[in-house]
Amino acid sequence: MMVRFHTLLVLGHLLALALGLGAALLAGWVVLRKLTSGIVSPRAAGQLIALSHAVSTGMVLIWVTGAFLVADGAWNAPASVMNQKLWAKLVVVAILTLNAMLLHGIVLPRVVSRIGQPLFEASFSWFPLISTLLAAVSAVSWTFAAYLGFARELNGHANLAPILGGYLVALLLTWVAAVVLSYLMRHRRQRPRSRKAARDTRDGLMAAQPSGPATGNLG
Repeated sequence: MMVRFHTLLVLGHLLALALGLGAALLAGWVVLRKLTSGIVSPRAAGQLIALSHAVSTGMVLIWVTGAFLVADGAWNAPASVMNQKLWAKLVVVAILTLNAMLLHGIVLPRVVSRIGQPLFEASFSWFPLISTLLAAVSAVSWTFAAYLGFARELNGHANLAPILGGYLVALLLTWVAAVVLSYLMRHRRQRPRSRKAARDTRDGLMAAQPSGPATGNLG
């Protein structure tokens, strides 16, 4: 049985999407669940670094297989390069590539440097928001790229502006949800420490009070 080169390209493209999407979602979960307000452990940092390498691998494969698919489509059906969905996907993948570069240049070095310490405490105020934004862009962009890859009903029927508009709305909603979830998780973990500190203060004040009324010799 002969396998067409186009079929192998599509298979490789789908596998690259699955690899990048899965690794990006797991990396976002690691940031929110294990690193948001707790101590950065060597294990968590190693997981995030390994997942970032998986995302980078998926990114390279997306570009390579995508370039071959576009070239194959242009050769066999020149009109296919005018597909608005194709251009939207190129924009999303370009944003995804830039976002990955920022993650590798900003977030990963910070995670490695904070092993054994809280990630977000004693840090610049912009870092929690920037890292959460980059994680949201990564998750949404990989998911949206996968959707565009499977949504054949958009071929020849969708314009570039509405597709990118939906993408931007998804980015905004996901970032807001990530910021709220990050705040709730940090507040939930800080609450037991605050209660313990208040209890220790109360116990200290009670211990400092005299045990009974003072008596003196009046006579």
